[in-house]
Amino acid sequence: MHLYKIFIKLKVPSGEYGLFFVAFKRFFIMYVLHFVQIISLAKSRKGRFLTNVPLIFFTIFFAFLSTGVSLAETKPLVKGQYLPNLSFTDSLPKEERTYLGLTVGKKLSLKDIRCSVIIIEVFNTYCTSCPRNIPVINEVYSRSETDPKLKGKIKVISVAAGNTGEEIISYKKTHSVSYPILSDLHFTLHKALGNPRVPYTIIIKRNRQGKNKIIYTRQGIIDSPEPLLKIVGKHLN
Repeated sequence: MHLYKIFIKLKVPSGEYGLFFVAFKRFFIMYVLHFVQIISLAKSRKGRFLTNVPLIFFTIFFAFLSTGVSLAETKPLVKGQYLPNLSFTDSLPKEERTYLGLTVGKKLSLKDIRCSVIIIEVFNTYCTSCPRNIPVINEVYSRSETDPKLKGKIKVISVAAGNTGEEIISYKKTHSVSYPILSDLHFTLHKALGNPRVPYTIIIKRNRQGKNKIIYTRQGIIDSPEPLLKIVGKHLN
């Protein structure tokens, strides 16, 4: 039990290692106590511990699978490919739903966001380098709302891979984030993108068939809002 208390207080490393740690930490918290109970029960059966080893092994194996987290690094999606129309279950504030053009009470999905181009930053709240992108993306968000040529045509969102709603609320307050952040608790979007390292920024353009075509990708820190706004300007209808 002392090990459990120490583990949940450990500092999370940055980047892709942070994503791995978050996934493993959640797995540990959810299942370690259950494993201890199984082992204790096995030992209590009059020395028949070895006969219960297969039960313990398969319980651990299937519990890990049930976390739904794929940590294998695959090839990220690239420019010209299409992003699936993913759904989210976040309960956004009224002003953020209005900004995205969403109907009250309706399940949030990418296709419901009313605009031509969407800028999406994928990050994790425990990533130590990710906050460096916030001032740049805040600036893009602000200019997209004040420039008549951009307003209503582009939207800016972030997606927190592996984070809960509570973690997102705390992160927004701490770092003064202006734009909406959605929860990707089970890494659904992150896996659809090919499990990229974070921070990872993509720009998608919705075509006439309603598909989300990727027109820009970048892994790492963004130094200025200008490259993003330049790309967006070339693809506005």
